[in-house]
Amino acid sequence: IKPQLSNNNVAISYFNNSLFVAWRSAPSHFASNKTTIFVMSSNDSGKNWQFELELKFGRDCREPYLYSFNDTLIFSFFIAGTNPIRFQPYKLMRVTRLGNANWTEPEQWGQPEEIAWQIERYGDIAYSTSYVGAHYQPGEDNLAVFFNYTKDGYNWYPVNQTNPIVYQGGVSEVGWTIDDDGNLWGVGRNEDGDSTGFGSHVYFAHANRLGDWQIFPSANQSDPWIYESPRMFTYENIPYLIARRDIKGPYDRGYYDLPFELQKYINLATYSLRPHTTALYMIDKESKQIIWIMDLPGCGDTAFPSIIKIGKNKFLVANYSSPLNHPDWSWIRGQISRQGTSIYLIQIQFN
Repeated sequence: IKPQLSNNNVAISYFNNSLFVAWRSAPSHFASNKTTIFVMSSNDSGKNWQFELELKFGRDCREPYLYSFNDTLIFSFFIAGTNPIRFQPYKLMRVTRLGNANWTEPEQWGQPEEIAWQIERYGDIAYSTSYVGAHYQPGEDNLAVFFNYTKDGYNWYPVNQTNPIVYQGGVSEVGWTIDDDGNLWGVGRNEDGDSTGFGSHVYFAHANRLGDWQIFPSANQSDPWIYESPRMFTYENIPYLIARRDIKGPYDRGYYDLPFELQKYINLATYSLRPHTTALYMIDKESKQIIWIMDLPGCGDTAFPSIIKIGKNKFLVANYSSPLNHPDWSWIRGQISRQGTSIYLIQIQFN
């Protein structure tokens, strides 16, 4: 294969004793008609890799996700536009693995312009968070977040049939996990802002009402700190989060006397000019607060974690970053640098 300069948006999964990795490769971080999706596999834990799939559509492609269901490996992603300064989701797509380097033709699934963010299986059911709506648009956005389930890997339904939208406002990506008691914990990226402000939310839902989400710090207030590209997992009944860390935050700069739209673009611009890394956090179940634990490798243009459990107390994490010898690079500098971004794998082991 011939990867391009920018390699990001990565997904991993174990299937049939092999490790699979998929990622977006393009000339830069921004949308391009030259974007390619690669899928590779390894039967020796990443020492050697075999080609599986290459996808090109003459449009941008993002948010790859690999998940298995009923002895079947499914790969999901979405097709977008080609304007580098606009976010233009077009449609969700998926392919199914039939054998070595043999996959079905891409097929559309989900709603038009929907973006699936995190898909996880618990027993005989898989759940997903996704969102639909105008992202990065002028004014107060009205994004709809969904929490759906499937019993066959292909046909998805709202967990809450009466109210399929679990949150509506400025939140897009929601990382989530289900703890050992069956309760749901989530972290939402409120980058676009709404009546609660800008930053992030923590979500909680009881095991017997997984589609009825409670919001913290409160239904009327966002945490001013933001955790972008959030992905979550549970270990020993504690919810953990891996996401982009805004080192010199918070995200919400507190310009509440300014018009909402001006606040929005000041927050976006100043965030882009600050350095970031990738970090591991936990959620304190009593206070519902996000607690930083440690930084992970990452600088400049970084953070799109994919996490799988590989042992009793071990997790494998795939992520991407600008060259690690530039820890002071801003987000935007990493995005436009001719040094590009690369994919890496690390293990997290709990003592």
